[in-house]
Amino acid sequence: MIDPFKITNYQRTTEELEEFWLFCLAVAGKKATMIAAKIDEFLSGRINGESPFEYVDRLANSGELLGRLKEVRMGKYALLEAAFANSAEVGRLDLRGVSPQDLEELPGVGPKTSRFFIMHSRENANIAVIDTHVTKYLKERGYDVPNGVPTGKVYARLEQIMIAETKAAGMSPADFDLAIWSHYASNGEKPLPTVPMTLAA
Repeated sequence: MIDPFKITNYQRTTEELEEFWLFCLAVAGKKATMIAAKIDEFLSGRINGESPFEYVDRLANSGELLGRLKEVRMGKYALLEAAFANSAEVGRLDLRGVSPQDLEELPGVGPKTSRFFIMHSRENANIAVIDTHVTKYLKERGYDVPNGVPTGKVYARLEQIMIAETKAAGMSPADFDLAIWSHYASNGEKPLPTVPMTLAA
């Protein structure tokens, strides 16, 4: 089962990576603890040592995938049915080396989801997840950050800034992201990482 309180794990087995990717697809906009439990329940129907992707592929080929998603009340049914089925196609994804761009070819997958998966499963990945706590941090650092969720070239620009900030702090992307989130979640009680102000625009 995915541990929602310890998302970062660079030592996942292939089956654990498959489970984590399904979690990443389902968790956007949802509570991590709830989705971790639902993914665990969803995968409880596996038989004969099936991997998560083998199980999804079997359900998709037999027309049972949507019903199973509804059975565990996963939500976002049409989107997740397509994303799960496409992810599980044999030979489609090498989760140890897949690029963000390849993941974003799947239904409903944007830059946040693709990078969230890579950040928390691949050590020293040269990426950043631009979420609300990150945009708040960048604004306070003096960078030009738009209101709302950044996309396209704006997302790419902010990602490069965050990569530079991460390197300047001497931290991994996952640890840097967690430190920023912890700072705002604790209302400032936990300190922000130390980064030279000269980096700010």
